[in-house]
Amino acid sequence: MRWNNRARPLGCLLGVFIPQVFILMVCLRTPAEPQITTVPSPPATTSGAPESQTPVPPPAAPTPVILIDAAHGGTESGAVLGPDTLEKDVTLAFARRLRQDLMSRGLQVRLLRDSDTLLSTEQRAVIANVSRPSLYLCIHATSQGSGVRIYAAMLSGGSADRGPFVAWQTAQASSLSRSRSLQQQLTAAVQKTRFPVRSLLAPLQPLNSITAPAIAIEIAPASGEVSQLATADYQQMVSAVLANAIGGIRSRLETGQ
Repeated sequence: MRWNNRARPLGCLLGVFIPQVFILMVCLRTPAEPQITTVPSPPATTSGAPESQTPVPPPAAPTPVILIDAAHGGTESGAVLGPDTLEKDVTLAFARRLRQDLMSRGLQVRLLRDSDTLLSTEQRAVIANVSRPSLYLCIHATSQGSGVRIYAAMLSGGSADRGPFVAWQTAQASSLSRSRSLQQQLTAAVQKTRFPVRSLLAPLQPLNSITAPAIAIEIAPASGEVSQLATADYQQMVSAVLANAIGGIRSRLETGQ
């Protein structure tokens, strides 16, 4: 009986303390250090680019577009250069030859007139302004003088732009300084070949109405014989001279300088 009486308080004591010990043990064991899985860190990168990653080259400059306009056409024959030689035919044949020579030098070339078609100066200017070429070349032929004349526009000072509208007769004003710069560069390049060349300003149409860099090239016979203008050999020689000169300023056409 005594044993039981004494055991009873002991049992209560155990009943009280055992849960506490259990809780205490749980509390002590719960915050035990967790098992951490170590993820290996990536190898340290060097300042240089990975070997598998190739550098991206800068975008290439756009290829300049040359718009060649053979003057006259259709019922507008231009100058009569000989019994069977009309200016409209000489300019078209030369424009086609110049296109081929420029394309062989990696330039994009378009002909504004590629057939015996009549176009007004206003229509030519509209086509040029819509096309937005890097350079507009108007081709003429003459029996006067010798070699090649390169023209840039000469604008009158009477017309002024009003608001968002550009005066048609002086639309070239925004590109005039660039046109004259290209004119001088081409003239200098042709002079190096010792081919006769002159640089002039004139109030020509459609140059005055074109919003892109624009010049006119007038071809004359080198020997004084007007029949030379219609010969393939002479046209090929002049075309090669001009194509080399234009190809020499390609970087300026690409950068807009």
